[in-house]
Amino acid sequence: MNISPKVKKQLRWQNTLFVIFFLCTIGALAWLSTQYEYAADWTSNDRNTPSEATIELLNKIEEPISITAFVSISNINIKNEIEQLITPYQRYKSDITLTFVDPTKKPDLIREKKIRFEGELIISIEDREERLQVTTEQQLTNAIQRLARTEERWILFLEGHDERSPYGDSTFDMSGWTQIMKSKGFNVKGYNLASNSSIPDNTSLLIIADPQKNLLHGEIQILLNYIEQGGNLLWMIEPEGSQNEEFQGMEELSETLGIELVPGMVVDPNTQLLGINDPRFTIIPEYPKNPITENFTSMTIYPTSKAMEFIANEEWDSEVLLETLPRSWSESDDTVGDIQMDAGQDVAGPLIIGLSLTRGISPTEEEFAAEKSIDESDLADEEQDTSTPEQRVVVIGDNDFASDAYIGEGGNLDFAMNIVNWLVKDDSFISIPTKTRNDYKLELSKTHQIVIGFGFLLVIPVGLLGAGLFIWLKRRNR
Repeated sequence: MNISPKVKKQLRWQNTLFVIFFLCTIGALAWLSTQYEYAADWTSNDRNTPSEATIELLNKIEEPISITAFVSISNINIKNEIEQLITPYQRYKSDITLTFVDPTKKPDLIREKKIRFEGELIISIEDREERLQVTTEQQLTNAIQRLARTEERWILFLEGHDERSPYGDSTFDMSGWTQIMKSKGFNVKGYNLASNSSIPDNTSLLIIADPQKNLLHGEIQILLNYIEQGGNLLWMIEPEGSQNEEFQGMEELSETLGIELVPGMVVDPNTQLLGINDPRFTIIPEYPKNPITENFTSMTIYPTSKAMEFIANEEWDSEVLLETLPRSWSESDDTVGDIQMDAGQDVAGPLIIGLSLTRGISPTEEEFAAEKSIDESDLADEEQDTSTPEQRVVVIGDNDFASDAYIGEGGNLDFAMNIVNWLVKDDSFISIPTKTRNDYKLELSKTHQIVIGFGFLLVIPVGLLGAGLFIWLKRRNR
């Protein structure tokens, strides 16, 4: 086939234009890649994407985050692991900076920062620092959350009356919940009123968890003074024999809060649908409108619960926090064997087993005088906060849901943390769950392993060899 000079010239022009167009396209794509960034995670469980809890936390932090990693240049594996962990965070918060420091080149800095391990991280927000030795998403997110709390939060557990211990090793103690609170930046300790004349002013929250012995009159007065001064309280009541045993001498506190207990113990036949044969267990699958349970959809479980009522008063505003299903009731007799509701004695559901209380706090005379002493000209250009400080109290008719035996069941842990965050007025952290997702595992049976091994080692090689032999014979016979 003869090609004329005109056709050759056209082909050369076409080839030239194609090369120019191709180079321009590659150049444009290269330039766009420097201006814009797009990433897609195609893994089955988004393992290269931060969890929703992490993303929500990053969106709520306005300050830049600085991360310094102390890794030797020769240790490429640890450096790559740290980069793979931090890079997804940077996609959702662009002002996260990651800096690598070689310990062998800056020994003075190593001594100053007291670095002891290869791959140790220092996370900084403004002048606050946290350090990590194990780099996992859960630990990194917890460290960032601790730094995001600009003020110290002291949480005190009442002690001295055989209460649930925040550090005990019994299954009915609350050491697991305590460890989670500490990992989130809270300071937690036990506090005995018998050896202290008052509750410290910097207490963010006081927790009363099922005292087994009556409080002394002087201790009751300390509690009442704490409430009178605007202290926040979490009071968890466990069903006992009589109302006096349940309050353990704190009837004055219940009257101050406007709380009355319903006789008996809550019985919930709905738990049988979940395979729980103990009628004393109560499940809460849905929640009334309440700031503590906003966007909270996990089911929570309460092994033994007590119903309560709020007696309206002018001081406190009450909202229902936990309400049982309609089929439940408060059983006044023993909850052993085959039990049925007695319309003449028992109280039919739905029943309230959790309340949240709020009231405005009036400033003290000293605080009011301090506010009046401020020069109005200094505040002319500043936005004034005219809202009244708010006191918060939560009363729960169960202790076991936060104990070590049941804190991991359903959404108990997230619910317990929501209560704490609301009571210490860290409302922005309420909707952040405490647990990140678990990775999926590929588990193969022996049969599947044999089939895969046999296929890769024998079937595929033999198939390729047979296909090649067939093609060779076919061409040879032409």
